[in-house]
Amino acid sequence: MNVWLSSASNHQWNPSQKAPETSWEAEIDTLMQLQVSSIDPRKRKSAFDRVQQIVWEEAPFIYLIDKNSLAAVSPLLTNVTPVALRPQTYWNVEYWALKQPESASR
Repeated sequence: MNVWLSSASNHQWNPSQKAPETSWEAEIDTLMQLQVSSIDPRKRKSAFDRVQQIVWEEAPFIYLIDKNSLAAVSPLLTNVTPVALRPQTYWNVEYWALKQPESASR
């Protein structure tokens, strides 16, 4: 609520407004009040689904996050660098190298 309500102090695109500046912000305010006050889970989900649709359409801010990802790499590989861009595992494959087994270096 402290992000989505237009009057909230953590409302990122127009903080601490007295009233919603746009019609879509007013709709978000109404929907958030509906979803927080309803005891029907379907109504709550429907209201928040619409909030998410409005935020996607209006793009008041850009999310700079990436879901957690996990990649495993053999300890025999060197120069492997993980990154957020897909495909994470094959980002710098041209720099990968196999470590020489210790027995071969003797």
